[in-house]
Amino acid sequence: MTIREAASADLERIAALFGQLGYPNDAAQLARRLAAAPAGDTMRVLVAQEGDTVAGVAVVHVMAPLHVPERWALLSALVVDDAQRSGGIGAALLQAAEIFARAQGCAQLELSSNVARIRAHRFYERQGYREKRMRFVKVLMP
Repeated sequence: MTIREAASADLERIAALFGQLGYPNDAAQLARRLAAAPAGDTMRVLVAQEGDTVAGVAVVHVMAPLHVPERWALLSALVVDDAQRSGGIGAALLQAAEIFARAQGCAQLELSSNVARIRAHRFYERQGYREKRMRFVKVLMP
């Protein structure tokens, strides 16, 4: 397995992986969003490649909150193909996201996970993550 930065040729597969997690996308939508993303090292899209197939994807963002002196990283997505879960791919992607975050001077990496994803919660806890705070969300646009 190889962890690398995503390329435009990976977008179809990334869209399919996001769909497995319940977030339908297509490659054109992803390409537009990537083109609109700020330049520099504020976001990284990492993929896990097994042979010729992208088996997983992680998206990490760097933030510089005004109220604290440290930078933070946010993992906005981590998906491993349904057929390849529990094989170390997610752990490798998470480790690569952590390495990127540290390199950007981030003091912490945080994420959110749907309350129904109990298996994912156990995975994150095994990787050293702990539930720290409640998350409140208000939908602003349908």
